[in-house]
Amino acid sequence: MSHSLRGTLIKSLLKVVTPLWLLSCVLLALLAWHEVNELYEEQQTLFAHQLYSTLPTLIKDHDKITPLPAHSDHQRVAAWRPDGHLLLDEQRGVTLAARPGFTGFVTLLSHGHSWRVYYLSGAAGSIAVAQDLSERWSLIRGLVLTQGVLWLLLLPFALAALWWAVGRGLAPLAQIRQQLQQRNPDDATPLSREVPHELRALIDAMNGLIDRVAETLQRERRFTADAAHELRSPLAAMRVQAEVALLVSDAGARDKALQQLMLGVDRSSQLLAQLLTLSRVDAASEMANEVIDWPQLLHELHEPLTRLAASRQVQLCWPAPDAVWPLQQGDATLLALMLRNLLDNAIRYGGGTVTLSVDGGEISVSDDGGGLPQALLEKVCERFYRPAGQGETGSGLGLSIVERIASLHGLQLSLHNREQGGLLARLSRRR
Repeated sequence: MSHSLRGTLIKSLLKVVTPLWLLSCVLLALLAWHEVNELYEEQQTLFAHQLYSTLPTLIKDHDKITPLPAHSDHQRVAAWRPDGHLLLDEQRGVTLAARPGFTGFVTLLSHGHSWRVYYLSGAAGSIAVAQDLSERWSLIRGLVLTQGVLWLLLLPFALAALWWAVGRGLAPLAQIRQQLQQRNPDDATPLSREVPHELRALIDAMNGLIDRVAETLQRERRFTADAAHELRSPLAAMRVQAEVALLVSDAGARDKALQQLMLGVDRSSQLLAQLLTLSRVDAASEMANEVIDWPQLLHELHEPLTRLAASRQVQLCWPAPDAVWPLQQGDATLLALMLRNLLDNAIRYGGGTVTLSVDGGEISVSDDGGGLPQALLEKVCERFYRPAGQGETGSGLGLSIVERIASLHGLQLSLHNREQGGLLARLSRRR
């Protein structure tokens, strides 16, 4: 299910802002309750002191004073002489009892209403000023309601501003999409990193993907071109031999042509196998990471390579069983292929004594052949390159495969001519 990123961001903001707004309303109500109570109680105290100053006059003119009519359902005052005799009282509201000698605030409950009463007592008598708390709650509700209405009125404008701001923030993504839509599949030009820093990690990842895709396409095109180029000649030669076998009537000539045809098929099969192997290792960005059982790996290589060496009158020397190999983890299949190619090359093109050894964290394969001219030591690792004058068949891909497998395992292939004659292929840790 697809979702709008802009809508998701706005919903997320609302989910955060709405609880914060409710919390602010609660805090506002608590603060308003504190401030309103403080204000009203200060007024009650001030009024009580003013009324207390008139007690001598009230006592003197007591006979002339009549009960006061209630001027508000939310307030009431009362006055007493020092002996507790009522001097002044409103006609409605909470019933106030005299508290001679007491000064301070009390909360009374009368007819379902809470009243806040301030008593002021002294030598001249006592004063009580009462106020219904519902009046204070009414004021607080008005403040909170005003904030709520203001929030509801501003909410559409806030949502519109958020919609515009989020769209402005997502504009770089639209630009990236446009660039990708106009890009050719094999274009390896990186995307611009002139974007907000939150998007740079995404841009870096996409640039890495673009590089890998472009490299894969180039590798596939190169593989196709190489395969087409290298297979054209042996296929043409096999066709010629097949035509000869069909045309000639001499049995000996026909058998020779068929034999050459079989050799061509073998060479083509070997070339295809090498091409497919190179394609596999060339495309590998990750490999199996398993513990390498070197004795078992060498045991699997021993029989076929020993048989090949015997057919070429070559002596094959293996490392000691307790040799310490530089790699303890990796892809056993690829490592076996790497060693097989090195030893196969040494047996076929070198000869004499071929030695596989491990020394100081390096793997080396040496032979007693004629070596190579210095100018060709690096060139022989190029794909499909075969030095002139080779009597052995081959594809020119063996050392390319070795170099790629070594690179995947953090090793580096180097070729050297030995002072005593022959070629030395060394695999060492990449610096």
